[in-house]
Amino acid sequence: MIEIKYPWLSRYVDRFNINKLAHSQLFSGKSGIGKFYFAKEISKSILCTKSSNLFEYCNECSSCKSFDSGSHPDFKLIQLESDSKVIKISQLRGGSKESDSEGIINFSNETPLLSKSKIIVINSSDKMNAESQNFLLKTLEEPSKKTYIFLISSKPYSLKPTLLSRLNHMEINFPKKNEILAWLQKSNMELDSQELNFLDDLNLIDINPDKLIKARSERNEFSTDLMQCHSPKQLEKIASKWDDSFLSTKLNWLSKIIFYSICKKLNDSEVQSYYFNENISYLAKTKDLVELFKLSNELNIFIKELAGGINLNNKIQIKALLSSY
Repeated sequence: MIEIKYPWLSRYVDRFNINKLAHSQLFSGKSGIGKFYFAKEISKSILCTKSSNLFEYCNECSSCKSFDSGSHPDFKLIQLESDSKVIKISQLRGGSKESDSEGIINFSNETPLLSKSKIIVINSSDKMNAESQNFLLKTLEEPSKKTYIFLISSKPYSLKPTLLSRLNHMEINFPKKNEILAWLQKSNMELDSQELNFLDDLNLIDINPDKLIKARSERNEFSTDLMQCHSPKQLEKIASKWDDSFLSTKLNWLSKIIFYSICKKLNDSEVQSYYFNENISYLAKTKDLVELFKLSNELNIFIKELAGGINLNNKIQIKALLSSY
């Protein structure tokens, strides 16, 4: 058996058996913990012509070499296109309504060219729009015995219940603190005591010393933004700056700041170990508990709407939120 690159994934290997593997499988869990890597490892082992066990492959056969080069004819990867926020039905159906030769139905029904099976991986599957999900559902209703379909998602319950009911669902849990610290130390990276609060912000499979430094800089900049948001001119700049792909993380940080501000008002000693102490002290000093709970509620509504894919004017929402800070 191969050595799993990310040690926290090893515990899930024994849950799979080639003779009992579901043909439609969902891997879920927090972003950045290795779900896509895990799906690729199991895919490569299924396609390997010299191995009959999962998570074992030879790296020598034409199948393994084709897989590594990204040109395996029996492996199809579907994911977000660079200019789109959703996975469109054309990516699953292929081409146009008149021609589905490149679609997943045709792909799954064709005879494998190199291996005994075919595999379709849909990364960030929760990004499929309603049409795409309905199309996939029809595919799963008439599954090919030689094809495995693996879905990967950090927001599995954004998928339609009818689609979820057709999938064998395995959730990959976020690693324990000691596992992450051991992994970072093995990779010659260390966190200070306050940074331990941000372990769940890390993209663990893509972390390196430079990105750790960048993350520290981003947190410091975020803290400065909060201290300057009372100026109308600065508020406009900050709202524009926050309206990016990093918004969810910033809102999560703000949620923690509000939470610890409430704790500080209640004389909770746990606050002393948190990163944004200056921001926490400011809120605890300038807001009463009623105002803090109101701010927390407004923030939670924004986070929920953002996660639910509701079409919002983020800049206006950010300005309204920070105006109450």
